[in-house]
Amino acid sequence: MIIDSLTHILPEEISKNLNQFKTLDSIFNDFFDKNTKIVQAEQLIKQMKKNGINKSITAGFGWTNHELAIMVNDYILLSKKQFPEEIIPFCSVDINSKKSEEELLRCISKGVKGIGELHINNLENILDNKIFNNILKIALHYNLPIIIHGSEPLGHKYRGKGRAYPKFLFKLVEKNQDNIFIFSHFGGGLVFYEQMPEIKKISSNVYYDSAAQPFLYDKSIYRTSILSSSINKILFASDFPLIDLNKCLKQTDYLTDIEKKHIFSYNPISVFNL
Repeated sequence: MIIDSLTHILPEEISKNLNQFKTLDSIFNDFFDKNTKIVQAEQLIKQMKKNGINKSITAGFGWTNHELAIMVNDYILLSKKQFPEEIIPFCSVDINSKKSEEELLRCISKGVKGIGELHINNLENILDNKIFNNILKIALHYNLPIIIHGSEPLGHKYRGKGRAYPKFLFKLVEKNQDNIFIFSHFGGGLVFYEQMPEIKKISSNVYYDSAAQPFLYDKSIYRTSILSSSINKILFASDFPLIDLNKCLKQTDYLTDIEKKHIFSYNPISVFNL
């Protein structure tokens, strides 16, 4: 079985009214322009079947507009009903909206398997953000993993890169060690610091996905990350439609069968409680 641990779909209304939504939400404005590829559920399923992917975690983004969060959450939940075997729904929330806790509980009641993908740039205040801390408490209570975008402190710039650097992500983990976190893009490099025993100990509930790997890292990062952290903590993720699924899969060709079984199947089944 192959599970893609991070994909994105958006309702067609957003595709048709891109400029309108760019004015509504700062995260949306950072991520999307006229050249950004947006797909609906049917296109995701078509590409999954073409590339032999059995299931996909389907997530939103860290919206700053509560109504947009609801709209996308509803679409992902509807897509789950349409494709119950293929789509694993996540929900996203505006971590500054007082209505986010209610929205999260609503989505949990409808069967979401986690929260995310969140994009956090307000680094100075987020650790003391009461709304965000309540979201973390709800996630802990329901044993839900949280996908958070990780930003590389070095390297090229790209739309939506953000400033969620390894130092910040580790502070978040340090304060919330019982929560299950999945840091996208190999945590912006945080995975490498698990070579330090004290980091590895505190990060026992942290997982790392490979979202957009061909855009960011050489394919050897899979083996390097397994050696730095653990074979049990690395998840294959494409970030589709940002990256072509076949291109992502080809980057794993050199891995052993047991390594592939872990990143494609064993690890996501465990962390997402499938």
